[in-house]
Amino acid sequence: MKIVRRDFVDDSHLENYISDPVIRQILAKRGIKTEQDITCQLSDIYHYKDLHDIEKASSIIADAIIRQDPILVAGDYDVDGITGTALGVRALKDLGAGAVSYYVPSRYEGGYGVSSEAVDKAIEQGVKLLLTVDNGVSCKESIDYAKSRGLKVVITDHHETPENLPNADAIVDPKLPTDEFPSKNLCGAGVLFYVLVATRARLRELDYYKGRPIPRIGRFLDLVALGTIGDVMQLDANNRKLVKYGFERIRRGECLVGIKALATSCRVDLPSINSVSIAFDLCPRLNAPGRIKLENNPAVSLMLTDDETDASIIARELEMCNKRRGDYERVFLKEACEDAQKQAGNSAIVLYRPNWLVGLGGLIASRIKEKFSVPCFVFSGDGEELSGSARSVPGFSIVKILQALSEKSPDLLIRFGGHAMAAGASITRENFEKFKMLFNQIAKENLGSPHEDEILSDGELSPNYINISFAQDLESYSPWGNGFEEPCFDGEFTVEDVTLVGNRHLRFSLRSDDGSSMSAIKLRATPNERSIVRNMRVQAVYNVGINHYMGSQRLEIKVLAIEPV
Repeated sequence: MKIVRRDFVDDSHLENYISDPVIRQILAKRGIKTEQDITCQLSDIYHYKDLHDIEKASSIIADAIIRQDPILVAGDYDVDGITGTALGVRALKDLGAGAVSYYVPSRYEGGYGVSSEAVDKAIEQGVKLLLTVDNGVSCKESIDYAKSRGLKVVITDHHETPENLPNADAIVDPKLPTDEFPSKNLCGAGVLFYVLVATRARLRELDYYKGRPIPRIGRFLDLVALGTIGDVMQLDANNRKLVKYGFERIRRGECLVGIKALATSCRVDLPSINSVSIAFDLCPRLNAPGRIKLENNPAVSLMLTDDETDASIIARELEMCNKRRGDYERVFLKEACEDAQKQAGNSAIVLYRPNWLVGLGGLIASRIKEKFSVPCFVFSGDGEELSGSARSVPGFSIVKILQALSEKSPDLLIRFGGHAMAAGASITRENFEKFKMLFNQIAKENLGSPHEDEILSDGELSPNYINISFAQDLESYSPWGNGFEEPCFDGEFTVEDVTLVGNRHLRFSLRSDDGSSMSAIKLRATPNERSIVRNMRVQAVYNVGINHYMGSQRLEIKVLAIEPV
């Protein structure tokens, strides 16, 4: 465990707004510069005008609404795609659209993105406008086919864009080279949110709402918040505002019935919802149906129902899906660890077993990446074509490496796409060993040998700060998450007591050198952490938070990592 303390930065620009020196330094280290960054108001989000093709896209959608053309929202099977699909269906109806249908592919049948078969079915149903969310920029073949069949096509996406773009009527993606939108970190649902806001503005210009209420697109920010956290997008200044407002709606109970039912089923206290409970409780359940083989994906139905009874039934179904996913994952992960051990010391790990479910490849890759601290690609499939999911480490962009591999060896990849830290690719079975060799070689050139895990800390915390008042102050500056990490602190302690809780967690009583003690919990303790005993001298990294339960609040210290000195 290598603890690296964040460098001290000049925080004098925040003195007029924040009196506490510890909190002031924490925020300054995370790039907080203005009063707007501190207050995090929705009214201060970036304007949509700088998004490429936003005027084209909003005009096409507005015209379709005015003409009452049938619209198909084509989404994806992950949390971002599911919430984006629900956002599209719900908001389009609010804006005045007539017939709005949706399409979410199966990982095991339709594959990623909109397919030519889905286009044919849409045309049979009379669809005139195809609106994608969280996909489209890498679906050139099917989008071009949709255009050839006479459909209007608007792509909204946030993935890295290829050189040869689809022949769509409008493409809105912050990653386009010509795009001038200040933030490149919107999730798919976030991009669609902006397109819908622009569409409402266009309809207002055309006096479409004359004599009737103007729809409030902001009421769907609970979906955008889930999509942003679920897709692990960076919480830059803009995303923080979107997510904060979405969280506030959820905490006040003004969210979708489906989100309430999901929170109830996994015992998450709605008024205290945060990035952690979204990421580790709600999102896995929304993702679960797409990871295992199911005929229909109930997650979308949950986000679209307004009936409390139906929502409770679907939430229970998702709970069962998640348990099945967990059973599969435990078996596959054990096998993956055995295979990965044979590649220990490599700069990258590439694994394949035909029995692994495609939908669990990303989860396995993530666990192996964490265990070995190197990029990991996990392939599965029992046919001639193998599907792979990758997870990376900082400083090693998976999607850029795949682009380089594609240029170096044009016949190696059938298809690929994704982000810097998470991506996917398909290869032929006969190319597996070649891919494994080249991927490890390029990782070695860029990374060298596996690196020691570093934990970034905000430094030592004086014992007089370890109280509920300080925890409440910290919470008021949330949301925390990727790119705006929750504050954590480190120090050396003597273990006064340690107790095993629930056969997997550890409850510690830690004494500082000044004689003060604090109670802390380490969730999912490792075998090494379980070997810690009373009177042992340890170094620990921890955060200071609040446990909300049934309307009450209490101080909660969570140990993130702990080991003997």
